[in-house]
Amino acid sequence: MNEISIHDINRMTEDAPESFVIDSEAAYDKQLRTLADDICRHAKERPITLISGPSGSGKTSTACRLEQILDASGFETHTLSMDNYYADGMRNREIVDQFGKPDYESPLRLDTDLLNTQLEQLARGEAVELPIFDFTEQKQKKSGKILKRKPNELIIMEGIHALNPNVTGDSQGIANRIYLSVRTRIKMENTCLHPSLIRFARRLIRDNRSRGRSPKESYEMLASISRGENLYIMPYKHFANYELDTFMGYELSVYQPLLLETVRALTENAAPDSGISILLRFLEVLTPMEPAWIPEQSLVREFIGGSIFTN
Repeated sequence: MNEISIHDINRMTEDAPESFVIDSEAAYDKQLRTLADDICRHAKERPITLISGPSGSGKTSTACRLEQILDASGFETHTLSMDNYYADGMRNREIVDQFGKPDYESPLRLDTDLLNTQLEQLARGEAVELPIFDFTEQKQKKSGKILKRKPNELIIMEGIHALNPNVTGDSQGIANRIYLSVRTRIKMENTCLHPSLIRFARRLIRDNRSRGRSPKESYEMLASISRGENLYIMPYKHFANYELDTFMGYELSVYQPLLLETVRALTENAAPDSGISILLRFLEVLTPMEPAWIPEQSLVREFIGGSIFTN
């Protein structure tokens, strides 16, 4: 686990914000290029790459950026979302969490038979018709899009359950497996901001901006999401061949003006063990940063908007 002090974050934000962004982005890009080099070396035997990580870890942007790098290396790559392999909602209506509400984190919601079959077919270079999931109707549909992997082409599949063998089957021989999450703690005196709270900050912004959820609704989902991570994601992270830290050193400074009053309001009714009060303490002392220097392919853009990869 990496650490960075809030003093250092504020110093770099105040003294050289543009360099702070450039250096943070370059460090993450270096991780991806090192990973891409290894994927290229094993492209023949492992044409599939599975990317897993908890909610708010930046899976979508990471998968799309990795696709860019692989394309530029001469391996045309196709990125697929596991979200399109959900089974019809009627089949899943009995899958609930500890509060009796729909358990959207459960792997039982996925059409694992179709997912496994298509992964194996794609690895063999066979043509498949990709599904698409209509979240409004809660129905899986045929997309009409046919994908056939050619020699030297690669497939990336991203989703929270990508490392779960009950979901992706016996993929060890055909797939690279990546686990990514925030793996850096921010330190202030004797207090550390847990990485899960950084991911929560990301989700608060994204949920309100693009998913129509109020901060209160995002907070109310926190316990169920944390439960799902502990049950369905963390137990399988040891299957990963690679781990990536998606933390950007400058990101909380960008989130600060977007979240300070929101988190302050949440703190009034938040459970003491939720960590929301700790997040507020850090936001209150952070120097804010304008997002002008953040590139459009940045993982941070997945949450604040302006990404070339996501809405």
